[in-house]
Amino acid sequence: MYDFIHDISVRPEPFSRYTAKELWTKPHLSRQMLNFHLNQETDLASRRVEFIDKAVHWIDAQLDLPGKSLCDLGCGPGLYTQRFTALGAKVTGIDFSRFSLDYARDHSDQSIRYIHADYLTDRLPSGFDVITLIYTDLCVLSPGQRAKLLGRMHEMLNPEGHIVIDVAGTGLLKGRQEVTLIDDGLMDGFWAAGDYVGIQKSFIYEVQHLALDRYIIVEPNESWEIYNWFQHYTPQMIEAELRKAGFVVSTMVGDLAGAPLRSDGDLIGVIASAA
Repeated sequence: MYDFIHDISVRPEPFSRYTAKELWTKPHLSRQMLNFHLNQETDLASRRVEFIDKAVHWIDAQLDLPGKSLCDLGCGPGLYTQRFTALGAKVTGIDFSRFSLDYARDHSDQSIRYIHADYLTDRLPSGFDVITLIYTDLCVLSPGQRAKLLGRMHEMLNPEGHIVIDVAGTGLLKGRQEVTLIDDGLMDGFWAAGDYVGIQKSFIYEVQHLALDRYIIVEPNESWEIYNWFQHYTPQMIEAELRKAGFVVSTMVGDLAGAPLRSDGDLIGVIASAA
């Protein structure tokens, strides 16, 4: 028991443990995340439709999407792919959640190609004019994973193609606190279908602009953990990371609906081209 409690109390080294994929692939959690995607009362998995509509039209205004080949990485239930298609883009959606992709296929235009794949490890298609990675997907990856994904995105693009991403700004980190919680059915039954006790231990790494929410889920017959890392950026940080991966930033804004950029804002939206 001492070893278990001591391990919970110790601050892990940044990205020393990584389990976030299970949020989207464990059956119960995958269903929960799909519900959050579709819930218009929260931004926990996707932004509300009103913002999505604004973002899609802003991206179209910047890149003139009709006729272009577009890949939406981490497409989830197709909230963006449907709208990109309606504007005339030729769209492919990629995600590793079967539940979200099943929903997308059932509720989207049949012309959209959906691929079940892990964009870090599985073979990916190429020949795209635009690749989108939206809802701060990049922020949950380790530095090595981010470099790998950006390199793969570079290879997927046609010459003169563009990527569209958003990342968390340092403003979001300012409102975070280190907390320790333990509760029966933590987060109202989110983590498991049956009985469980949930422990949340949150850490802030101010120098690295990094946060970690560690969840320990104790069910009657098993225990398991989720390490949810979240990287926050200054505009200079994300531009440097993209430049190292071979991209040139052409547009940087406060979000993908075109809000003004702030050095300490909550979000940063970026359009970059392959160098």
